[in-house]
Amino acid sequence: RRPHTHARTHARIGVVRAMATHAFPCVVAGDAVRAVQRRGRKPTRVVRASSAATPNDQGAYAETVGRVRAHGLDGTFTLSFDPPCSTSSQSFVEEVSLRDGTLRAMSGFDGDKCWDVNWYGDATDDALDGAHLSMLMTWARTGMPWGDIENAGTRRLVRTKQLARGVDAKRAKALYGLEAPKPVGETAKKSTSKSRGNARSSSFDRRTASAPKIPSCPTSIFAVSIVDGGRVGGRVFVDDATGLAWRAEFYHQRGVEQWSFDKWETVDIGSGAQTSVPRIAHRIHAEGQVTVFSAETTTRRSDAEAMFRKPAGAVEWAREKSWLLKNNPDGVPLEAMRGEGGHFLVKPRVEGPEKRQDATSWFVVDTATAGFAIAPRVADAVSMESFGSMAISGVAAPLEGALRSADLLCLGAFTLSKPIFMEQNLDGAVRMPNGGELGGVLGCPAFAHTVLSIHAPMRIPGSRDAPKVTVKVIEPAEYAPSNEVQRAWMPVTFISGVPYVELEYTIANDGFQGVTEQVMERKGLFKLAIGTGGVGALLSSKVARDADVANRTHALQPGGIMSGPGESSGRLQRVGEEIVTGRVETIRFKGFEFKNIRAVLHLDGDPGDVDLSPHAEGAICADCFRGCELILDFSNNRIAVIPP
Repeated sequence: RRPHTHARTHARIGVVRAMATHAFPCVVAGDAVRAVQRRGRKPTRVVRASSAATPNDQGAYAETVGRVRAHGLDGTFTLSFDPPCSTSSQSFVEEVSLRDGTLRAMSGFDGDKCWDVNWYGDATDDALDGAHLSMLMTWARTGMPWGDIENAGTRRLVRTKQLARGVDAKRAKALYGLEAPKPVGETAKKSTSKSRGNARSSSFDRRTASAPKIPSCPTSIFAVSIVDGGRVGGRVFVDDATGLAWRAEFYHQRGVEQWSFDKWETVDIGSGAQTSVPRIAHRIHAEGQVTVFSAETTTRRSDAEAMFRKPAGAVEWAREKSWLLKNNPDGVPLEAMRGEGGHFLVKPRVEGPEKRQDATSWFVVDTATAGFAIAPRVADAVSMESFGSMAISGVAAPLEGALRSADLLCLGAFTLSKPIFMEQNLDGAVRMPNGGELGGVLGCPAFAHTVLSIHAPMRIPGSRDAPKVTVKVIEPAEYAPSNEVQRAWMPVTFISGVPYVELEYTIANDGFQGVTEQVMERKGLFKLAIGTGGVGALLSSKVARDADVANRTHALQPGGIMSGPGESSGRLQRVGEEIVTGRVETIRFKGFEFKNIRAVLHLDGDPGDVDLSPHAEGAICADCFRGCELILDFSNNRIAVIPP
């Protein structure tokens, strides 16, 4: 269904997250009520108080330690949390270490904000649906009393509705449950370099594939979501006898996260405080991979309140990052060009064992990706180690690929040690000039400690030559922005590891079907998705409906999208009846305004592989950035767009 110019490079490369984030509609409380009413049952009231939480006055914080299997790899986890009680802040922090500490990540909630630390040691706040999903999934693992939420310390944060009570567990699952995708390893074939995204050897492990059996117990089902605008919904299946969950489902833009719990134990953590933890927490990700947490011990911690805060300095597993040149405020230019769909392509240097290097392959710059991807031929050429696997949302089904480890990634004068790539077959993902091949994808971790300046002029009228794009990498400590850039800075919000920016925009009116309003002015969050090409913007299906975009701009509906250079020529490619193009009159950054932008609309709902936050109006794509200079300063959570 997706335009092939951006179908695969747009897919988000996931990172290991202790409370993993991540095109089902969100089943929030209101939807759940309507579903229950259709079945003839009466829901209970919404429990929604507003008093602020305070620290646990007994000081009894819990720490659960155990084993984990994720990405086809064995490891350990440590989960510290404030147990549910009337004064609990429900804070938590979890660290996951895989493959003897080769891959480590951490995430947490300090009672106010959620945050993450990725494999490279980069710490960022997580907002909106990324945070909400992390919170709900972790609370399901730490004994949240869903039937007594008013006394759980989260009454200021969680909305619940009881959908049913006393239903046999198997019948409850049949009536109220949704199935997660089959574990990707279960059906994955052994890949060759021509297989699309599959791992070289299946990571499927039958020890982790089977979820705990459905218990025999009367069950209550609760619809849950975060209060005040939460758009991640869930359903929790609770054993009426114990008040503890045996199953939980959480619905978000990529699909359903399915959790199963077994062997709950009540643990005394001192000072008269107790908490409940499951020995087994089994998760099937929306992308189809399986993670299993096996708890071993739970003890009391008295210093956990400080632990809940985002690390202020470098964590011990942070990858080494260095600059080869100093005193260079103008930065180092990269060999760069634009793909036919407008993508920005650069040539980094990738170094494997024994100093084997590749510096000739083109990589696409993709700010909507929270990791790296690499073509098998490039990984093999530098003898990258292959291990484990990762799955991402694909066009028609999840895509799985092996993890590949390099020794060094060099981007201009910036070097990152021990980068981890997901192996993907990228043939046809981007229209390469002169029939070249795409070597990989550079996501946000490549730019977390750099300033990236992209100078993208317009084509000279009458010229057959494509405009020359200039990409520079600058050390943040030495960067001296001009006054124009200073005035143009805009803050970015990170959701699940990728940046969003709030923009003003107007949707054009081409005078169709009785629409009389000349322009419709709107404001909202847009994902910064410059790895998506062939179009200037993607508008969410909600915006398409609310603004009646298809009817307002029907004159530009080709039944597909425009691909090609995108300024004065291109090819029309039919994609599907449910995908149309509309016209956005203006998109306004603080220091620049784009006009007459082509936008893709999915009239039948946003596909999962678009991975668009339900809080967002759409995504700004590569083809929009023409005739401008784009400056990305993710180390300071800001971007700027100015005239070239």
